[in-house]
Amino acid sequence: MKKVLSFFALAATALTIVSCGASRRLAQISKGEQEVNLVFSGPEYSTDKKYFRDNGFGVSKDLANAKKIATQNARQSIAAMVQSAVELLVDNYAASQSANGTDVIDGNDLQELGRTVVKTQLSGLEVVEEKAFRQADGTFRYHVCMQLSKDSLSKAMSDAIDQDVKIKIRADKDKFRAYFDQKIR
Repeated sequence: MKKVLSFFALAATALTIVSCGASRRLAQISKGEQEVNLVFSGPEYSTDKKYFRDNGFGVSKDLANAKKIATQNARQSIAAMVQSAVELLVDNYAASQSANGTDVIDGNDLQELGRTVVKTQLSGLEVVEEKAFRQADGTFRYHVCMQLSKDSLSKAMSDAIDQDVKIKIRADKDKFRAYFDQKIR
């Protein structure tokens, strides 16, 4: 019996070793295809614990217009990302308050406050990096990576709660800020 168990253990180990070392097939590239290097695609250009980040690009015959298009695309993308995160956060916070029996905050008030804060904070977007290319047809392709600080967003939400009398009376600002920091990071 020991020999049989030893044999199966040895066979299982051998299979594991062989399967772990199996080489992966590379994707086949068709004739005429080329690999494209993506601009601003590394981890330093992605959202992390400190910043919401995204990039945009624009193409135009005029470099200034290409830059304007790229910047607008990046702003819209970050705005959508931040708005979605804040809405989810506010909904969850209001629901957790309700579940705890402290249903003192109207989720709609916080939602509206969140939208207002996001709109004002978008003016604080920072450019991480930008690149411009002149294409073969004479047009310009402009890439930009932008970021928004999560700390400044958190502080702005806290300040907005302080400013809004209806919410200030009912909200525990410190509890909300802690919840915000925990969920957004």
